[in-house]
Amino acid sequence: MADDALAPLVAAHLQKKSIVADERLPAICGLFKDRCDTTVALANWAAAFYADVSASEAGRAQHVTDAVRPAIATLADKLASVAWDKAAIASAIKEVLAAHSLKMPALAMPVRVLVMGTSQTPSLDAVLSLFSRETILKRLREA
Repeated sequence: MADDALAPLVAAHLQKKSIVADERLPAICGLFKDRCDTTVALANWAAAFYADVSASEAGRAQHVTDAVRPAIATLADKLASVAWDKAAIASAIKEVLAAHSLKMPALAMPVRVLVMGTSQTPSLDAVLSLFSRETILKRLREA
């Protein structure tokens, strides 16, 4: 189903949670629809873009470690000044990986936990680009 056709169906489920969707919803649907069997499941993913998310203590303990906190801080600093699009975010992530001698999962999983509350999401740069810069910086600085 097309992203624009899915969006109103997902918006109806979000409304039941007192969440009002915005113009990002079709793109959110496009990013997550392959992971979902129902519009309810898709709405559950989409909710993280509209409501406060907090990582579980277990998720934080497992992924947001002292070893990766400096890289998360560097990423927050870089994201504060880059253009807010997928390509610029991807470039910032790659710079942080190189600067801290990390592989993608070592940084991506903790960032996903902080941003989405789960260590598994679609492409990190695509996910981050659908949030506001302010939301991402706030969630990363909570590390």
